[in-house]
Amino acid sequence: MTARRRGRGLLVALASLLALALAAGVGWWAARATLEPQTPESAATAPDVVWAEATTSSVGRSLPLSTTLRQPARTVASNALPGVVLSTAPGEVEQGSTVYVVAGTPVRVVEGQVPFYRDLTRGTEGEDVAQLQQVLVDLGHLDGEADGDFGWRTERAVKAWQKELGQRQTGTIPLGELVAVDQLPTVIQLGETIVRGATLGGGEEAVLAPTGEQQFVVVVTQDQARMIPAEATVQVTWQEQTWQAVITSSEQDDFGNTELSLSAPDGGPVCGDACDTLPGDAQVTLRSEIVIVPRIEGTAVPAAAVHTRADGSAYVITESGETEVTVRGSGGGVAIVDGIEVGTRVQALSGAPGAPAPAPQPAPQDTVPPADEGGDEAPTTEG
Repeated sequence: MTARRRGRGLLVALASLLALALAAGVGWWAARATLEPQTPESAATAPDVVWAEATTSSVGRSLPLSTTLRQPARTVASNALPGVVLSTAPGEVEQGSTVYVVAGTPVRVVEGQVPFYRDLTRGTEGEDVAQLQQVLVDLGHLDGEADGDFGWRTERAVKAWQKELGQRQTGTIPLGELVAVDQLPTVIQLGETIVRGATLGGGEEAVLAPTGEQQFVVVVTQDQARMIPAEATVQVTWQEQTWQAVITSSEQDDFGNTELSLSAPDGGPVCGDACDTLPGDAQVTLRSEIVIVPRIEGTAVPAAAVHTRADGSAYVITESGETEVTVRGSGGGVAIVDGIEVGTRVQALSGAPGAPAPAPQPAPQDTVPPADEGGDEAPTTEG
């Protein structure tokens, strides 16, 4: 009995000694982990330094939109022929073109400033006669100048024109068969009642021609309007031509959008001396860009490669050391600088260890995507 008790006591004593040794070992390990310096693997890793090569590029910001050319029209002639409209031909016309036909009688346009107001027969004189004579000269039926005197030569020329048109050769032009338009060729519109199948009694608004006034406007949403500075320039393009324009005024339209009026920098029409190359439609849509930040071209480096000193001067680190530069513009992670040449290697910090070197983009021209304008779009005429 006594021997068993002694054996159990010995086991208890051994277990206690083992527990004390284990506790002492854990404390020693904890003390070393706390007091000893951390290994390099546990320290924060600094960003890698990478090299990039300066290239030629550009930066800027523009808003691609459409410019609407509005060309108001005015009534230049009323209908003087009774009967049913057999056909119509609005749009681009030239000297002698037929614009509509009433009961078999064609109505033609003639270039002139004076409205036709009477029958033109032998013995009549005046500017309206001269306008008739000019179209006969242009069409090859009359020799000489338009002198405004309806003589036998003019009568013969009228008959030749009527024969060519398949009409009865009377040698006279009744009122209603000619319409005077200020300038030809041009684009004309017809009155609302001049439609095929309509019955006319006379006096209806018949022909409308451009007044010569041209209004260039850009319609933008309210969000887009807030992005556009007052001094922004606009590049308007028609076919192979590009014109520079400025914003002269702005107002809200019925849809809550902002309408920007444009002119040339000198205050003249946007199209300058090339306005006659534009279509004569009531509305023409032209491609355009509103330049929010002017485009700058030059030597480009990653924006991360440019450092600023306390005095505000800028520099980059090249293989030769710090090199002072002048920043002309930046955008899209690229800076355009003066002070180094294309091909120079510059230092930049990558965002993460092992990341590839940030190289200047080929053409970081920032373009703001157009927002939904929400309004009706004008009919488009593009070259």
